[in-house]
Amino acid sequence: MSLSLALSSANSSLRTIQTHLAVASSNIANSDTDGYSAKSATQVNTVSSGQGTGVTLKVIQSRVDANLVRSIVSAGSASGAADVTADFLGRLSDALGSLSSTGSGQTLSSAVADAVSALEELATTPESATLKTQAVMAFDDAASALRSTSASVQSLRQQADSGIGDAVNAVNDILAQVSALNDSVVRTRQAGQSTADLEDQRNGLIQSLGGYLDITTFNDSTGATKIYTSTGEPLLTSVVHPLSYDTASGVDANTTYPGGFSGIMLNGKDITGSLKSGSLAALVTLRDTTLPGIQEELDDQAQTLMDTLNSLHNGNTAVPAPATLTGTTTGLSGSDGLSGSGILRVVVSDSSSATVAALDIDLSTVATVDDLLTQLNSLGGLSASLNSDGALVLSTTDSANGVSLSGGTLAGEGASAFFGLNDLLTGSGATDIAVRADILSTPSRLATGTVSTAATLAAGDVALTAGSGSPAQAMADALASAKISAAAADLVAQVGTSLTQAKADQTAAETTLTTLTDRFSSKYGVNVDEESARITDLENAYSASAQIISAVNEMFQTLLQAVK
Repeated sequence: MSLSLALSSANSSLRTIQTHLAVASSNIANSDTDGYSAKSATQVNTVSSGQGTGVTLKVIQSRVDANLVRSIVSAGSASGAADVTADFLGRLSDALGSLSSTGSGQTLSSAVADAVSALEELATTPESATLKTQAVMAFDDAASALRSTSASVQSLRQQADSGIGDAVNAVNDILAQVSALNDSVVRTRQAGQSTADLEDQRNGLIQSLGGYLDITTFNDSTGATKIYTSTGEPLLTSVVHPLSYDTASGVDANTTYPGGFSGIMLNGKDITGSLKSGSLAALVTLRDTTLPGIQEELDDQAQTLMDTLNSLHNGNTAVPAPATLTGTTTGLSGSDGLSGSGILRVVVSDSSSATVAALDIDLSTVATVDDLLTQLNSLGGLSASLNSDGALVLSTTDSANGVSLSGGTLAGEGASAFFGLNDLLTGSGATDIAVRADILSTPSRLATGTVSTAATLAAGDVALTAGSGSPAQAMADALASAKISAAAADLVAQVGTSLTQAKADQTAAETTLTTLTDRFSSKYGVNVDEESARITDLENAYSASAQIISAVNEMFQTLLQAVK
């Protein structure tokens, strides 16, 4: 080998060793960087005219298994969904504390128990203003617990909807970053330079993207990554295909998808229903299925409470009777047919509960609402009409008097209850259940009196009886047998079971993801000890190459001296 060839070989060795040292040093510097894979430089011998002329580096690369990366992305989707589900169910469990009897402070269970206790005491002392107030306050506490819990459920739905908007923005941001990295990878590859670091960054972003929704990926011949949803909708091709979503300005129990909530749009198509995994899918399920299911059960409890108390309350009367009764059944018209039976007794009484006027109506003879209005208006001192909401209103013509009803059946329920004339609780469900405003402000209007059952009532006769405890006892018995507290406890237990399962799913998903990322780190991560040992070997090789160059230089100097 000529001295020139030896010098060239030694110089190429130094350059190659310097690059190896740079790669090893970079590996050590990035050993704690998430997603970084250890890089290596491929070294090849150079040959000219059959003789070795040194070494050079072909490329700096990392050899990451694409299938392992895909598995990590898939596990990330499952983990993202599990994290969101466990988080929201935990918050839901906290919100249901106002139903359970296990918490401190007033709950639905304790309010119902207090109401039963107050009513049972009231049955022994029917005219006690204090016990009436205690019962009404307990009813109000029960209604408040349901309203509060319902509001919390709807707030969680609002948060889930906002979370969908945030996730869509995050997905679009990641897609834009991956697209920019694709461009860099293509240009760098075309320039014959290493794209390993760029690919690591891209893989990290794709793994983050998988936490939001289930995706598939592949690399084309240029090195660019294409991304699709699991159902084949393009997210990133040569351009970004962004998601779009409009969050709801407000959410209540009537807000549903589709209609109240917009769809998650991609390429002009609603993909909301096709999301199978990731935090986006979990948020949609929570907002549209899980939480509405809880709201439905709350509404059932509220309806049971209203039905139980209103049916009995309508069959009794406050003493003295109120001057006006306004029905809660709306949408009635005069021509509506009525199918009734039995005798409906309507009494106008004075402040001392003496009869002013009374009327017994045989409901089997009443065919329409107008027929009933005609008969009601025939009673002296009473005005009957339908208001603008189509609700029946009964008012005494003298505000010093009161009106009360008893008996008769319409459509299988008490006539007063059919029209909702003397409801204790109002509302359409857990969202707006409340004690009737006038009873809440004046508990003495709690209907614990009865209308006289005498065969006939003449002016001056006693119309109402306040001394019987049977109305209060009947409400106490019905409230106890309705098992509202048990239903509330069951709901809390149901959510608790779901939360326990969600936490188990979260742990399993995290374990799977951790196992895969640990495998990636073990296989492709930086081993600092190995890299340090490699640097030591390279430094020794560098020193040896430098010595060769020094020796060759000395030989050149000797030759130059010899030819002088």
